[in-house]
Amino acid sequence: MPTWWYPDVMQAPRTQGRDERPVLLFFSNRRSGPARRMSSLVAWVGVTEKKRLRVVEVDADDHRELAKALDVSVVPTLVLLKGRKVLGRLDGRVTGNDITRLIKPFVGAGSRAQA
Repeated sequence: MPTWWYPDVMQAPRTQGRDERPVLLFFSNRRSGPARRMSSLVAWVGVTEKKRLRVVEVDADDHRELAKALDVSVVPTLVLLKGRKVLGRLDGRVTGNDITRLIKPFVGAGSRAQA
Protein backbone atom coordinates (compact mmCIF):
# COMPACT_ATOMS: atom_id res chain seq x y z
CA MET A 1 0.00 0.00 0.00
CA PRO A 2 1.45 3.41 -0.95
CA THR A 3 2.46 5.63 1.95
CA TRP A 4 -0.02 8.31 0.88
CA TRP A 5 -3.02 6.05 1.32
CA TYR A 6 -4.43 7.46 4.54
CA PRO A 7 -7.39 5.54 5.98
CA ASP A 8 -8.65 8.58 7.90
CA VAL A 9 -8.97 10.57 4.66
CA MET A 10 -10.09 7.84 2.31
CA GLN A 11 -11.90 5.27 4.46
CA ALA A 12 -15.36 4.31 3.22
CA PRO A 13 -17.94 3.92 5.96
CA ARG A 14 -17.62 0.38 7.32
CA THR A 15 -21.36 -0.18 7.16
CA GLN A 16 -21.32 0.05 3.35
CA GLY A 17 -18.56 -2.50 2.80
CA ARG A 18 -16.22 -1.87 -0.11
CA ASP A 19 -17.05 1.38 -1.89
CA GLU A 20 -16.31 1.17 -5.63
CA ARG A 21 -17.17 4.78 -6.46
CA PRO A 22 -14.40 7.08 -7.69
CA VAL A 23 -13.16 9.54 -5.07
CA LEU A 24 -12.74 13.24 -5.77
CA LEU A 25 -10.21 14.71 -3.34
CA PHE A 26 -10.59 18.45 -2.83
CA PHE A 27 -7.33 19.85 -1.49
CA SER A 28 -7.81 23.16 0.26
CA ASN A 29 -6.65 25.03 3.34
CA ARG A 30 -8.08 27.67 5.63
CA ARG A 31 -5.96 30.48 4.17
CA SER A 32 -6.86 30.01 0.49
CA GLY A 33 -9.54 32.40 -0.71
CA PRO A 34 -10.04 30.55 -4.03
CA ALA A 35 -10.42 27.24 -2.17
CA ARG A 36 -12.99 28.74 0.19
CA ARG A 37 -14.93 30.13 -2.77
CA MET A 38 -14.84 26.72 -4.48
CA SER A 39 -15.91 24.73 -1.43
CA SER A 40 -19.65 25.25 -1.99
CA LEU A 41 -19.32 24.14 -5.63
CA VAL A 42 -17.43 21.01 -4.62
CA ALA A 43 -19.99 20.29 -1.88
CA TRP A 44 -22.77 20.65 -4.45
CA VAL A 45 -21.00 18.16 -6.74
CA GLY A 46 -20.76 15.78 -3.79
CA VAL A 47 -24.51 16.03 -3.18
CA THR A 48 -25.62 15.77 -6.81
CA GLU A 49 -23.25 12.89 -7.61
CA LYS A 50 -23.35 11.05 -4.26
CA LYS A 51 -24.54 7.77 -5.79
CA ARG A 52 -21.68 7.71 -8.29
CA LEU A 53 -18.85 9.68 -6.67
CA ARG A 54 -17.37 10.29 -3.21
CA VAL A 55 -16.09 13.78 -2.47
CA VAL A 56 -13.54 14.19 0.31
CA GLU A 57 -12.17 17.55 1.42
CA VAL A 58 -8.53 17.35 2.46
CA ASP A 59 -6.73 20.12 4.31
CA ALA A 60 -3.39 20.28 2.51
CA ASP A 61 -1.70 21.66 5.64
CA ASP A 62 -2.94 18.80 7.83
CA HIS A 63 -2.12 16.11 5.23
CA ARG A 64 1.17 17.31 3.77
CA GLU A 65 2.45 13.83 2.93
CA LEU A 66 -0.67 13.01 0.96
CA ALA A 67 -0.48 16.35 -0.86
CA LYS A 68 3.18 15.76 -1.66
CA ALA A 69 2.56 12.19 -2.86
CA LEU A 70 -0.15 13.44 -5.21
CA ASP A 71 2.00 16.36 -6.37
CA VAL A 72 -0.36 19.00 -5.02
CA SER A 73 1.52 22.28 -5.12
CA VAL A 74 -1.40 24.71 -5.25
CA VAL A 75 -4.76 24.89 -3.53
CA PRO A 76 -7.42 24.40 -4.56
CA THR A 77 -6.64 21.16 -6.37
CA LEU A 78 -9.04 18.38 -7.29
CA VAL A 79 -7.67 14.84 -7.74
CA LEU A 80 -9.93 12.07 -9.02
CA LEU A 81 -8.98 8.57 -7.81
CA LYS A 82 -10.32 5.08 -8.23
CA GLY A 83 -8.69 2.00 -6.78
CA ARG A 84 -5.69 4.08 -5.65
CA LYS A 85 -5.08 5.17 -9.24
CA VAL A 86 -5.13 8.84 -10.24
CA LEU A 87 -7.67 9.28 -13.04
CA GLY A 88 -7.36 13.04 -13.45
CA ARG A 89 -6.81 16.35 -11.74
CA LEU A 90 -7.63 20.03 -11.87
CA ASP A 91 -5.28 22.62 -10.35
CA GLY A 92 -6.45 26.04 -9.24
CA ARG A 93 -9.94 27.52 -9.20
CA VAL A 94 -12.27 25.82 -11.67
CA THR A 95 -15.92 25.91 -12.77
CA GLY A 96 -18.65 23.32 -12.49
CA ASN A 97 -18.24 22.58 -16.21
CA ASP A 98 -14.52 21.85 -15.64
CA ILE A 99 -15.42 19.40 -12.87
CA THR A 100 -18.06 17.77 -15.08
CA ARG A 101 -15.50 17.24 -17.85
CA LEU A 102 -13.16 15.65 -15.31
CA ILE A 103 -15.62 13.23 -13.72
CA LYS A 104 -18.01 12.43 -16.60
CA PRO A 105 -15.92 9.65 -18.20
CA PHE A 106 -15.75 7.85 -14.84
CA VAL A 107 -19.24 8.37 -13.38
CA GLY A 108 -21.34 7.96 -16.51
CA ALA A 109 -23.23 10.14 -18.96
CA GLY A 110 -25.81 11.25 -16.42
CA SER A 111 -23.45 13.57 -14.59
CA ARG A 112 -25.33 16.64 -13.30
CA ALA A 113 -22.38 18.63 -11.95
CA GLN A 114 -22.67 21.77 -14.06
CA ALA A 115 -22.68 25.34 -12.86
